[in-house]
Amino acid sequence: MNRLIAAVLAPLLLVAPKTALADASFPDACSWVSEVTPDAVIRFTRSNGVGLYSGALLYKGTHLLDVQQGQSQGYGNLWWSTGKQDGPSGAVVVFSGQQPVRGSAGFWDGKRPIGAQRLLLVGLGAALYYGDDQRWRDDHTLLTVGEGFWRSSAGCRSLP
Repeated sequence: MNRLIAAVLAPLLLVAPKTALADASFPDACSWVSEVTPDAVIRFTRSNGVGLYSGALLYKGTHLLDVQQGQSQGYGNLWWSTGKQDGPSGAVVVFSGQQPVRGSAGFWDGKRPIGAQRLLLVGLGAALYYGDDQRWRDDHTLLTVGEGFWRSSAGCRSLP
């Protein structure tokens, strides 16, 4: 029965429009939660299927920014962006404990440190301070969130 289903569906996938495959809903629940306050969450809801993840920064349940996260080809630097052409963007630095993962001994041998993945989003604090929505400018907790660590939830892909 499974072979029959596969035989019927496989040709349909070949003729499906690229956009239908490229803008699929994110299959797993993936969130980055601020270590400063659990009121700040980046929730990813979509993926293009080849490494770009899209979502939003929510603070106290309010949408603040659209957020995209991806990985460059080659060396594989991780980045974040608001998705706007001239919008804020920056690097994503992954930590295991207090140590940057890429700077840890054994990284290139596949012996990455084991532990909860912590992230820094370089430039997010400035993006919040200088962003279009000035009502958050005096919220010191939110600004600290932008400069602080985030934790990757269990549903997120493993980051290098």
